[in-house]
Amino acid sequence: MKALKTLYICAVLGSPALLSACQTNQLEAESESAPGIQSTPDPVVLNEQPEAPSTPDYILRARILADMLYEASLAFEDGRLLFPAGDNAYDRYLEVLSVEPDNAVALQGVEDIVGRYVSMANRAIEVGQFADAEEYLLRAASIRPDAPAIAESRAYLENKRAFKRDYFALDPEALSEQSLEIMSQLGSIGEYVKNRDATFIITARNDAEARWIYQIMREAVGGYRLRGNIAYGNQPTIQVNTPQS
Repeated sequence: MKALKTLYICAVLGSPALLSACQTNQLEAESESAPGIQSTPDPVVLNEQPEAPSTPDYILRARILADMLYEASLAFEDGRLLFPAGDNAYDRYLEVLSVEPDNAVALQGVEDIVGRYVSMANRAIEVGQFADAEEYLLRAASIRPDAPAIAESRAYLENKRAFKRDYFALDPEALSEQSLEIMSQLGSIGEYVKNRDATFIITARNDAEARWIYQIMREAVGGYRLRGNIAYGNQPTIQVNTPQS
């Protein structure tokens, strides 16, 4: 943790000389810890880059920014992207940018939040959770409305929405017993999916149940590769998505 904060401080200072010093100190420490290795001092080279201020106030400011960036990274990893208010990654990065508008770490952090929301939207689209996908895209757009990735995800969402959706409820008790009746129903659904070149979403109570449902559907169509996804819930169902012309 100390090393991570130190790197944030070097990044905040933004001085080539100080960044070089951070790296040099690390290399020197490694060299000193390696027995039997003698280092020859490099010739002194005058640095043409201007030195960053080294006043106590400047260093204190750098440490404060480093702490803010560290807290932002923790919020991001914890999934606190836009919520709760005042304790999320986006607000933390904005605090840094209010002090240092060109801070590269904070600017990239904001882009990463947008990217995370787009990824979440795409995963929701894959399993037919269109309302959730729309919400994730709205959050991404509230940060960076002109991001190309958002437009691409919206087009993907609209394409997936252009499907006719049928829902088939499955009897939980019959599934537990793996009865002939439920196997016949699953076979019929498999034929329905194949004949319409459709996709499906199996909602099952656990992974083993979902895999058994898919196995029976596939066996009913002679091993034809049916395309679908798996979700989990208390009420087993199969959602069939048929493309519309």
